[in-house]
Amino acid sequence: MGKCYWLFSTLMMLELLTGSSNAPSTFDIRISVTNIRNDKGTIQIQLYRTKNAFETENPYKTYRVTKQGRIKGHTLRYTISGLKKGSYGLALLDDENNNQKMDYGWVLPTEGFGFSDYYHTTWSRPEFDSFNFYLDSNKSVIMKVRYM
Repeated sequence: MGKCYWLFSTLMMLELLTGSSNAPSTFDIRISVTNIRNDKGTIQIQLYRTKNAFETENPYKTYRVTKQGRIKGHTLRYTISGLKKGSYGLALLDDENNNQKMDYGWVLPTEGFGFSDYYHTTWSRPEFDSFNFYLDSNKSVIMKVRYM
């Protein structure tokens, strides 16, 4: 009995020190896209992992979510699942004509844009550090669409 107790105690101590083996290895981002002006087209969400990827417009993943029938009170909800621990930032385009790019008038964008938990109000492009976050548990993010 003494050896079994010692082995059990040692295994329990190792479990406590190394963390639970039942801890999730991936996480979800629950996104609320607010201030959407109509149900035409799609919301294009780009997931970035680094500042350089954002600056070179090279997203880790891109998600296209149809707006038709999914908007309630100018808000669309979407979940990205299965992400590993790490740094992320979300940028979105309200792609009203489904051409997968930002459209411009004379100078200003004619379609909406937004970022994770950050409402961009200046004329220049935002910095990645303004809207990125570290994911180590499930997270809820609000992305308020801005139209110019």
